[in-house]
Amino acid sequence: MSGRPDSSSNLQILETDVPEDLTLGWQAPVVAERQEAAFEEVLQAMRRGKVREDFAALAAAVKATALKDPLIIEVGSGSGWNHSVLEFLLKQNFRYIGMDYSQSMVALGRRAHPADLFVIGDAAALPFASDCCDVLILGTVLMHVLGYREAVQESRRVARNCCIFHTIPVVEKRKTTLIRKNAYGVPVVEITFSEREFIDLLSKNGFRVRETFQSVPHPYLEKLYGEAVHTRTYLCEC
Repeated sequence: MSGRPDSSSNLQILETDVPEDLTLGWQAPVVAERQEAAFEEVLQAMRRGKVREDFAALAAAVKATALKDPLIIEVGSGSGWNHSVLEFLLKQNFRYIGMDYSQSMVALGRRAHPADLFVIGDAAALPFASDCCDVLILGTVLMHVLGYREAVQESRRVARNCCIFHTIPVVEKRKTTLIRKNAYGVPVVEITFSEREFIDLLSKNGFRVRETFQSVPHPYLEKLYGEAVHTRTYLCEC
């Protein structure tokens, strides 16, 4: 599917420690370039009226916050395609800061959205003050963060109103599982969450799930796991 990693190849469940190279794959400049090109196709389709499920879910989640002119920080912003999604679908004022751990993706974001701030940072140690934004979005990034527990904790620290955990792959039967896969031709690690464990993690960090939105399907994992894999977007109150 355009705008998504070539996820169906080289899938392998990781039973032992994750090799360091898998944690660095998303920093490869070629990944940023290929991802931006893939998402541009999906953005063009959106502008023609074909809105993908994850785009619709994110816009609905931000709208459901009912905040006027919110300051939004997106962690794992890539080149800022979700900025374009919100600008097109919301039709309301918002302020935006994008953050990614890839220097190449941040550079693309600055080029695509010169009026907005894009910074380099780590989801598990956010470079922002506490309670500094209205809405914090972890946009399709938590599944690639080995320190996801710390990332959830940091999200709670930085957001003063709401957090949106966007496009989280979840299963009902198995435990949280790490896999190796290819993303735009580069090996990376991906996490599929036990939904029960994920909701417990949110609760332990002081989040209350206000609303859940269905997002894009993850059919390439169903054969590997032997059960359905859903992706969901969680709107949480701090």
